[in-house]
Amino acid sequence: MSGGATKAVTQTIAMPAPTKGNDRILARAVDWNLSKSPLSEDIVQGALSDCPIGAILAALANTPTGKTRINNLITEYKGAPVKTTFSKDVLDDLNSRLNDPDDRRPEKEFLSQRYFSVNLASSVIVSDVFYIKYTDGPDVDMFFMGSSKKALWPCVIEKAFATKIGGYDDLDDDKKYTANYFWKILVGADPQVLSIDQDTDLSKISAIAKAATQVPAIGASKFGSALAADPDPHGFAILGIQGSKVQLYDPHGNKLPASLEDFRKNFEYIFSGRPRS
Repeated sequence: MSGGATKAVTQTIAMPAPTKGNDRILARAVDWNLSKSPLSEDIVQGALSDCPIGAILAALANTPTGKTRINNLITEYKGAPVKTTFSKDVLDDLNSRLNDPDDRRPEKEFLSQRYFSVNLASSVIVSDVFYIKYTDGPDVDMFFMGSSKKALWPCVIEKAFATKIGGYDDLDDDKKYTANYFWKILVGADPQVLSIDQDTDLSKISAIAKAATQVPAIGASKFGSALAADPDPHGFAILGIQGSKVQLYDPHGNKLPASLEDFRKNFEYIFSGRPRS
């Protein structure tokens, strides 16, 4: 990630619309650092069903070439006024979620000093303003993609996707945008896909898991998998193998091991491949 770059031109950037619902949320400029050394555990999936983004980013952050790829996706610009604006529909929506007349009202616009250009096949410009869970204080609890380590890079990339495709609601629709779509943009090439069934040779799974510290890989769980928090298919980053256990990272923020047999039983696909530099 290119840090500290400056531009003299004042940017006016429209905020993508949040998901529909009744959750009380605010928007706020967030001063977290991008982090120049991305880590898998930086990522905490938020309110969206976009686990492929979290899993792919965690897989990239698990490898040296993947870290470079992430850094090259984001350019940070500092030092010039940035205006983040909200459409009337978004403001009306945010206001409608507030029940108490004493609740803080959403701001019509924010002025800050930082924005980002994110290369998602084409350049997407986003500011450092993010939706957060409602609070009366100065604390920041991201509503969408967050980070337990206060690393902003995964939040910036998710926001750039929401901006690119029309809003967070569209990003939440896993029928519109598949893991293949996100993989090709984030990794820069089509994935190598291993379909898994009860007859899949365990040595094939083991080989991909062993290589995952050098070649990014994710697993897509089956419907009803015992390893996922809910029955829906879910994406996990594959971090490597220790002994006979595949090491996995759930984008919700949890690491867990799985035996090769359990992996074969619970997963439907593995995506893997070297990122484009």
